[in-house]
Amino acid sequence: MIKVQSINSIDALKMSIQCEMDMREYYEEATVIVNNDDAEAILKGLTDKADKHRQSLIRAYSKLSGKKILYLKLGRKHKLSSLVKCADDPNEAIRNAKKNEQELKSFYLIISRRLIESDLRQLFRELAMEQEQHYALLESSFEEPLHLDEEPIEAETEESNIMSELASA
Repeated sequence: MIKVQSINSIDALKMSIQCEMDMREYYEEATVIVNNDDAEAILKGLTDKADKHRQSLIRAYSKLSGKKILYLKLGRKHKLSSLVKCADDPNEAIRNAKKNEQELKSFYLIISRRLIESDLRQLFRELAMEQEQHYALLESSFEEPLHLDEEPIEAETEESNIMSELASA
């Protein structure tokens, strides 16, 4: 569970930038371990979304602080410790991705309530809404029980072989 007592705008932005970097890395790792083209496409899309979020947060940081972020190296104080690392098992990676999206949504909502600047509050509300959409996408795309670690079933393999033969002919 997320505990945020008080936070200033700069720290909130730094933490959020780090969170989006962590999520981008998470989805890149998850994309590599799934054996499913549809799952890979969804995870790559979420990777791109995390990068877009990071870029918008960096713009907000630069606007507020007058500084540019060339790289971000934060201590424990600026990391959201409730985010889970990517598991080696593709099924567990998807389950953890759902948990992470929920954690980020909660974090962004908490931050949106604690900031004074209305434009930043709005930014964090929008981010929270997008995290909810990411969670809904993961929920609807990956129903339990997951079978992402299995090889494609024979029908898919046969269809693939037929398409390969047609392409070579």
